[in-house]
Amino acid sequence: MFSRRKLLQKSVLGLGSLAAVDLWARQGGSMSGALHHTPRASRVIYIFLEGGLSHLDSYDYKPALAKYAGKPLPKSITPPKFTFAPQGTVIPSPFDWHHYGKSGTYASDLFPEVNSRHIDDLCFIHSLHHESNDHVTAKTVLHTGVPIEVRPTLGSWLIYGLGSENENLPGYIDIVPTDPNRPTGFLPSEYIGTSVLQADKKKGDLIWENLKPRFSDQRRHIDFIEALNRSSDPVENRISEMEMAFRMQTEAPEIMDINRESTATKKLYGIGDDHTDHFGKALLLARRFSEAGVRYITVNHATPRYGNLWDQHSELEKGHRGNANAVDKPIAGLLHDLKRRGLLEDTLVMCGSEFGRTPSFEFFDGATGRHQNGRDHNPHGFSMWFAGGGTKAGYHHGATDDFGYYATRGKVSIHDLHATILKIMGIDHEMLTYNHSGRDFRLTDVSGYSVDDILV
Repeated sequence: MFSRRKLLQKSVLGLGSLAAVDLWARQGGSMSGALHHTPRASRVIYIFLEGGLSHLDSYDYKPALAKYAGKPLPKSITPPKFTFAPQGTVIPSPFDWHHYGKSGTYASDLFPEVNSRHIDDLCFIHSLHHESNDHVTAKTVLHTGVPIEVRPTLGSWLIYGLGSENENLPGYIDIVPTDPNRPTGFLPSEYIGTSVLQADKKKGDLIWENLKPRFSDQRRHIDFIEALNRSSDPVENRISEMEMAFRMQTEAPEIMDINRESTATKKLYGIGDDHTDHFGKALLLARRFSEAGVRYITVNHATPRYGNLWDQHSELEKGHRGNANAVDKPIAGLLHDLKRRGLLEDTLVMCGSEFGRTPSFEFFDGATGRHQNGRDHNPHGFSMWFAGGGTKAGYHHGATDDFGYYATRGKVSIHDLHATILKIMGIDHEMLTYNHSGRDFRLTDVSGYSVDDILV
C-alpha cells in the first residue's frame, strides 16, 4: 500500500505536476502542455537590485527635474501622505542622458554596457506602482503580491503550477538572498526557493548549503526515515528536502563549477575583475542553472546581511555609480550569453527594484534645514525592464507624471505584473489556485490583468 509520499512520487513529477495536470484537465486536455496559453518562456531569471534603483536616474527621463532644480514641487504634484522624511526641493538627475540603439531609448549613462549593447533587446514598464513605502513590505509585495501576510512567492507558485524540469535540481533557486529562508506560505516546503549563499570573504566563491553532507551515508539515512510510519506533513517535508539534497549532489557540483567555462565567457561576465567578480559569478550561475532546467531563479544584488544596497538617501550619484559599476557588465554579459546560446528567446529576464525614488531630496534635520543629497522611497511610480520571453524588444509601456512621482498612464499594479509573468509562462493567473483554510488562494488575490501590450 502506498503512503502519501510514495503516491506523489509515482504521479508524474509530484504535487507540482498534479497542479499542472489539473490546469491541463480544465483546459480540455490540450497538449500545449498543462497550460492555458501557449508559453512564451520556459524559465525566468529575475535580477533584483535591492534597495530602490532610481528610475529618475536610469530609464525614466524627466526634463522638469532640471527646470525646477532647487525649487519646491509644483502644487499640481501632491506628495503622498507618508514619507520617511520631510521632502525638500527638486533634485535634477546628476547623470548624463543619451539616445541609445535603433529604438532611440533615452537613458542615463548609469548602465553603459547594457545600454550600448542591449538597449534594443529591452522592454520597459514605466508605470509600476504599489503602496508599501518601507523595504520589508515592498519586497514582500513584489515577491508575493501582499505586504504583510506570509504568502508563497511568485517562484513558489510557478513551481507548484508547472513542476520541475530536472528532478535532480530544485525548480526555484535564490542566488545570494538577504533572506535565505523565505517561506512558502501555505504551499508545501518543496516549493521554497533553494538558496545559493555567499561564501566568506577569504573563499570568495558562492556556496550551496544543500551540497554539504550532514551525515555520512545520506541514502541510508533517507531510507531509514522513509521506513518510519509517516503521517505528518512536517516529516514528509523534511524527507522531501533530504531527498532533493541527495539528488542534487549528483548534478549540482558540476553546475556550480564555473571553472568549466572558457576564459572568454568568464571575462564576458566580468569575473576576475574586483568590482564585477561577485555579481558576474552569480549571473553566470544563473545561466548555468537555467540551462540545466531550473525554472525560476532570482539573483539578488544586495549586501548579504542588510540588503538595501541601492538605497541612496544620500550620496545619490556616488552610490548609484558604484552599484551600477558592479552589475552593468555582468548583466550585459548574461544577455549576450543567452542570445548566442539561443536561450534568450524562451528565457524571461527581469530587472528592477522594490520601488523607485522621489524627485525631491529629503531633509536630514528638519530643525536646521540640513538635507541629504539623495532621494526618498517612491512606490507610487517606478520602472522595470524585461528581455526575451516573448516581450516586445525596444518597447516602452506606461508613464509617470512630469516629475516621476506617480504612475499616470498605462498603470501596472503588482498583481498585473504577476498576471503577466504567469501568462508568459503559459498560466492563466485566475486558474492557478491552492485551497487553504477552506478558501482558494491565488498569487494575484482577487485582481490583476496581464499587460498584453508588452507581449509579442
